[in-house]
Amino acid sequence: MTAQAPARPRYRQIADEWLARLRAGTHPIGAMLPTETELCALHGASRHTIREALRLVEEAGLVARRQGSGTSVIAHDTPSRFVQDFSRLGGLLQYPEETRLTVLRARDAAMDTETATLLGLDQATPWLRVDGIRRVRVTEAPICFTTLHLPRAYAGVVEEIGVAPGPVYALIERRFGLRLASVEVDLSACGVPEAQAELLEVPPGAPALLIRRRYIDEQGQVFEHSESCHPAPRFTYRATLKREV
Repeated sequence: MTAQAPARPRYRQIADEWLARLRAGTHPIGAMLPTETELCALHGASRHTIREALRLVEEAGLVARRQGSGTSVIAHDTPSRFVQDFSRLGGLLQYPEETRLTVLRARDAAMDTETATLLGLDQATPWLRVDGIRRVRVTEAPICFTTLHLPRAYAGVVEEIGVAPGPVYALIERRFGLRLASVEVDLSACGVPEAQAELLEVPPGAPALLIRRRYIDEQGQVFEHSESCHPAPRFTYRATLKREV
């Protein structure tokens, strides 16, 4: 006797049904889906099952849910998503080789006390600010807007960004003879700033992941600070943690 495959969970069946409907364009962008109560009646399912189904549809990037406002259609196709696995330390320090950072502009940065404190930088050091967009491929939607702060003494490395292989900190190491000693990484939730929204092809205030990295040399000096805003759901960090025995 051939073993039958286990039935898919009910919430997955409902999610797949709505994913098919939305990808077929049966609901225009901006339209509201039925309420949870209406969906419960429509599918003969519990509220918990409906919420789990809607969570999957939202994770696919086709709808947005807001408490008190309902569920609205925001896309008919799942947006491009990039998943970075940092089971190795290098995943925290840099982006994989298949991504490229395109420099939009570079200029001297006026570092006031508040900004220097926020970024953990030495206000007395002349800094260069570099803004750029990172993509997996040129044809895909950007995965993040990145702002770099580099000591002005290292301005020559800007011409290599996105051209020479390797992360920016490694370009600085090779060109100026520095050696990375440590890196500090902060991850937090944020809304996409209005000034970056159009370049990232999302509405201002859209949910995003903010990653700040401070690269520190053997003398304890920060030689690169990066701040990257990743709009959801295009970028995911995936960690593999192993239990110590």
